[in-house]
Parts: sequence; C-alpha cells; structure tokens
Amino acid sequence: MDRVLAWILLLLLSSACSAGAGRYRAPSEAAAARQQPIADAAPRIERGRPSALLDGLNHYVLSLPTKLILWDWQMLDHRLPADREALLRHYLEFNEMSSVKIRHNQYTPFGEFGRLVRNREVGAGYRYTLGILSWLRYTLLPDRLLAGLPLLGGGDHFNPFSNTINVFSSDAGVLLHEAGHAKDYVEARWKGTYMGLLRLVPFVDLWHEAVATEDALRFLQCARETEAELDAYKVLFPAYATYVSGYFFLEAAAPIVVAGHVTGRVQAGRRERALGRAGESRDPAYQARVLGDGRCALGAESDEIEALGPSPEPAGEAPGP
Repeated sequence: MDRVLAWILLLLLSSACSAGAGRYRAPSEAAAARQQPIADAAPRIERGRPSALLDGLNHYVLSLPTKLILWDWQMLDHRLPADREALLRHYLEFNEMSSVKIRHNQYTPFGEFGRLVRNREVGAGYRYTLGILSWLRYTLLPDRLLAGLPLLGGGDHFNPFSNTINVFSSDAGVLLHEAGHAKDYVEARWKGTYMGLLRLVPFVDLWHEAVATEDALRFLQCARETEAELDAYKVLFPAYATYVSGYFFLEAAAPIVVAGHVTGRVQAGRRERALGRAGESRDPAYQARVLGDGRCALGAESDEIEALGPSPEPAGEAPGP
C-alpha cells in the first residue's frame, strides 16, 4: 500500500509537467517591491576558498551516498562553472530577486549569523528560535564537509531565516531548484510562517519541493537550456522521491526512489520527443508553445527568438513540474 501511495504522489507530480513550455512567471511587482535587501558589502554570489583536502574528502567519499541515490556525479562536487554562475545570476536578475545571497561551497557561521540577525523580512520570533536552531546545525555540522552523508550531512538548501541559498553542486537543475525556494520566499507574504513554521507540518515540505521543482523546469524551458532541462527531470524527480520516501517505512524507500528515477526519465523522454517534433514543424505557434518564447534566455533579444513571437499559455494546461 505504501508503494502504491508513493507512485500516486509521483504520478500526480509528473502529470503536472506537460510537454508544452507554457509561460514562465516572475514574481509580481508587489512581491518584488516588498524585498528588504540585507546590508552586505560582499558580492551576491560568494565562493568558498578552494580546499583540495576538504572538498575532495566530501566529493569523492562522504557525499557518495547522495550521488548514488540520485545517480548524479555533479551533486555536491564543489564546483561552479562560469556558465552555471551566469545562469544563476540571470535567474536572480530575471526574477528581480534583490535580497537573497548565494553561497557556493562556503562555510561562514559569522556571516550567516549576521544575515540572520539583519533579515527583517522574517519576524524576530522565528529568527531567534527556528532560525537559531538552523544556524546551530549549520555551524556544528558543516555541510561543506558532511553534505550527502546519511544522518549527519545536509546538502544544497535554502535558508529562509538568513535568506541565503547554500549550494555545493554544479548541476543546473539543482541550483535552480534551490533558487526556486528563494523565489517562493519572495512571493510569500508571511515568510517565517510559510517557509519556517509550516514546513514542520507533515507533507507541507512536499508542496514546497514541488513548487521549486516546477519553477526550475519552467525556467530552463523558458531559457531554452534544453540539455540542462532534460537532465533536470532525471535528478529532480528522484530527489523529490527522497522527500516522499520519508513518510513511509524504511523498506519502501528504495522502491520509491526507483519510482522517482523512472518517472523522471519518462518525463525527459516525453519532453525530448516533443522538442524533436517542434524542431521538424513549420508552425511557429506550435514551436513557440513547445519551445517557449525564449524571453528568459541570455540574449533573448535575438532575431531567432523574436521570430517565434509570444508563447500563449495552452488552454487547459496544468502548471508544471
């Protein structure tokens, strides 16, 4: 019965992902205007100083369980290639996210505590209770070393109490998924309640993860990052399955994660076939519906993108992931 329920959850998630790219939605002007940037002279994206010993130990040894579960060598590899950093910067700019910070492969307890204290977007009651607990876990169990290690390690995550994205991977889908949590935070009116308190309620985390997964896939579609999009199905669906498996008995965990891999690959195959048909089509409207209007892409003013025209939302299409 547990496995059947898990399959139902994953199928519901995958059924929302259609072959059509739809239209990517940025935060509303009101949500963007409510942001309160945290005073910080450091850059929006900070990198930790490379450490061959520390990063190598985590990448090649301690994070292997997560790499194997998700079957993705880019998970927790402590790398951020220039094209992935450019994609993240473009995502922040396109969504007008002015208050978030991205820390890649960085461990800075004092820096995180400072952002926790100065983040006025979350109430002090949440910051000095749940936020302090989150900071203690970050400080005492550093993900830069322990990420991906069962029981002790965490991994790529968004911290709403400090409004910080902490990432250690180079996978585009994973990076945008965590950025999607930060975008969800921007859009939330009561941020501490929605991102902190409610996440402690069973099954609410599944909603948060689905929202972030949908956003990552939609952005990659809109940006026409086809290869990264197809890869994202294959890692984000099994990653979602790990959250689903947490609500079932231990013996059901492996079948649920396998179901996530199967579902992700089926979705990637569907999308790849749809892209192939769009590439062979001579109908600009159909191409735009499947490929997206390209407005999220770097250099979106190109003639090729403009030639396709706007991409109307297909009637009756469900939102992704």
